[in-house]
Amino acid sequence: MKKRFVAKETFAMMYLDLDNFKAYNDVYGFLKGDEIIKFTAKTILKNIHTDEYEDSFVGHIGGDDFVAIISEADYEKICQNIIADFDTNILKYFTEEDAKQGYIEVENRKGIMEQFPLTSISIGVVEVEKGRFHNVLEIGEAGASVKHLAKTIQGSTYVIDRRKHEEEKKRRGNL
Repeated sequence: MKKRFVAKETFAMMYLDLDNFKAYNDVYGFLKGDEIIKFTAKTILKNIHTDEYEDSFVGHIGGDDFVAIISEADYEKICQNIIADFDTNILKYFTEEDAKQGYIEVENRKGIMEQFPLTSISIGVVEVEKGRFHNVLEIGEAGASVKHLAKTIQGSTYVIDRRKHEEEKKRRGNL
């Protein structure tokens, strides 16, 4: 990211995170949780590391968090494809009963059963253009913000931050 930023390239940062993953681990165990992490990585790679996006990068930050860097691409199409693949194939990691009811039940610390929706994926995308950000930390902050917004929507979803440099300056009161 820093190399592309310093070279003043236009690119998109994608921040990907699983929803309700802790509940999944609590019910199915860490080994099954690891299978979902591997499945998620393969799904992301399959939709990003293609001939069309040959200069892309995919990384596993840790846990259920991933990041990707894509240059000059249709980010919306990529997000839609990741979500379609994820939502179609995630069901095989659940029992038939859980998949059919659309949620899992987990006992909380007080011994009360809670219902959690099935694991989904949230994607936040930040378009990085020359002059929009002063440093890579600002890109990360924008990414955290847009991913958080995506996570507030139930189910697999994506949010793209398309603010342009001029809009950013207006927001900060510089124009």
